[in-house]
Amino acid sequence: MASPELIAEVNRTVEIYENAIGNFAHRTRRMIDNRGHIDALSRLVQSPDLQRGFRVLRDRDDLDSTFEAVIVRFSGEFANNVVEAAQWRLDNAQELL
Repeated sequence: MASPELIAEVNRTVEIYENAIGNFAHRTRRMIDNRGHIDALSRLVQSPDLQRGFRVLRDRDDLDSTFEAVIVRFSGEFANNVVEAAQWRLDNAQELL
C-alpha cells in the first residue's frame, strides 16, 4: 500500500502533466485506480515504451515532476529494479525518444 505522501506526490505529478497537455489524463488515472499507485508506476517505468508524460515533462525541462523522479524520491516503497529503471530513465532522458 502506498503511503499518503506518495499518493499526494503522484496526484501532483498527474496534475502537472494534465496542465502541460491541457487535457485530463484518463488512461493514466484509470491505470492508477485499477492497479494502485505502486503497481501502476512500476509498470510504466519498466515498460519498453517511453510514456508521453515523461516526454512532455522532459521537453518542458521538468524531469523532477515525472513518475520516475517520484519513484526515486520514494525509493523505499518500490522494488529495487523499479528504482533502477526510473533512475536510468532520468540519467538518460535526453537520449530517449
